[in-house]
Amino acid sequence: MRLSVIPFVVLLLSGLLSIESAFAAPKVPAPRRLPAPEHITPEARQQIKARMGQHATTMDNLMRAVVALDRPTIRVLSVRIADEEVVARTSGPKDKQPPPSLPLKFFAVQDDLAAAARLLAAAAVEGGDDKLLGERFAGVTRTCVGCHSTYLHDRPDSPTPTEPKPTPAEPKPAPAK
Repeated sequence: MRLSVIPFVVLLLSGLLSIESAFAAPKVPAPRRLPAPEHITPEARQQIKARMGQHATTMDNLMRAVVALDRPTIRVLSVRIADEEVVARTSGPKDKQPPPSLPLKFFAVQDDLAAAARLLAAAAVEGGDDKLLGERFAGVTRTCVGCHSTYLHDRPDSPTPTEPKPTPAEPKPAPAK
């Protein structure tokens, strides 16, 4: 009689597993990495990847800190982003390699990131407005998108960003008589 129970238990367990899988949350795909732009040399891409690895970790931690309203951590990470996690425009005495060849617009957007990160750090004062934290973090992430877009799509020989030139005005229609 005991042997007849084993198939029943196996059948019951397999049924439970199939029910569980039917109600399991759908698998969320992992985010893709930023693709490598063809117009940037492999050496420059490697330099940027080395510098941006820590930046990605800092941004992940900053997002978690903002959601958790962890103001001391927000201040520390925002200042780190503004002051330390930047791509140099020129080689400094500490750099052993020349700077990567990037569009000038990249550095302008990077300056915007530093400014936005400083605003976020300032908003993280104790007892401050939680809504302001969200708005300032949105400013930081907007610059991230701008930086990534510039890296992917703009050429290193692109001129410094300027205001778009106005299009020539169309001739005005003759006044009605």
